[in-house]
Amino acid sequence: MDRLVLLVLLGAVASVIFGHVLEGGTLASLWNAPALLIVFGGSFLALVVQTPFYLATRAASLLSWLIVPPHFSLNQLLTKLTTCGNAYRKDGVLGLDRVAQAEIDPVMKRALVMLADGQSPRAIENSMRLEIETHQEKDLAAAEVFDNLAGYLPTLGIVGAVLGLMQVLSNLEQPEELGRGIATAFVATFYGVAAANLIAIPIAGRLRGFVQQRTRYHKAMLVGVMAMREGINPQLIRYRLEGIDL
Repeated sequence: MDRLVLLVLLGAVASVIFGHVLEGGTLASLWNAPALLIVFGGSFLALVVQTPFYLATRAASLLSWLIVPPHFSLNQLLTKLTTCGNAYRKDGVLGLDRVAQAEIDPVMKRALVMLADGQSPRAIENSMRLEIETHQEKDLAAAEVFDNLAGYLPTLGIVGAVLGLMQVLSNLEQPEELGRGIATAFVATFYGVAAANLIAIPIAGRLRGFVQQRTRYHKAMLVGVMAMREGINPQLIRYRLEGIDL
């Protein structure tokens, strides 16, 4: 689990709640079931209408990265490329194919299989660049789902506040309840703004960071595979890629 991110996120939420208590508020004043239904129920349903099913399922699957972050290590990539290069130089296509079948990264596995099949450098590069860019576009679009959610949450928070104020104004014959009613109405705004800025937007940014890091990793991988295709010594491939910042 990415404990640091989780602790920071919980710390951000806790700081807001603690600040509320320091100002004289109570935890009970932050609870309002109708506001929860309006803000989160309305935002979720609006998001469902806007988001295609395949994109929604992809966005949901990306959330697993927050629990088990993907690991894209340059050292690990260099070790893989060195192993592949040595197998290619020593045993030729059969050695490379054997290494490719054991590879768990589907993008790198595809590149190695194409190399083992003897496809031309241009065909390998064009095919792999298209695949890398397609994966990037799909996952950035999936991360954008949470940006869209961040747009709905504050808006539905305002809707909840307006509905609450309508109820308050319809009971003006009880002026002693106006203050409490207005405070309750604005709980919906708090829900929307807090959830958007403390949860949805940070999640979207975090996922985009993972996608961009993976793209850099795969582009570096492609450079290494193309160098291998040219017959460059595996150690020279390592030197060529060591300066890349993942």
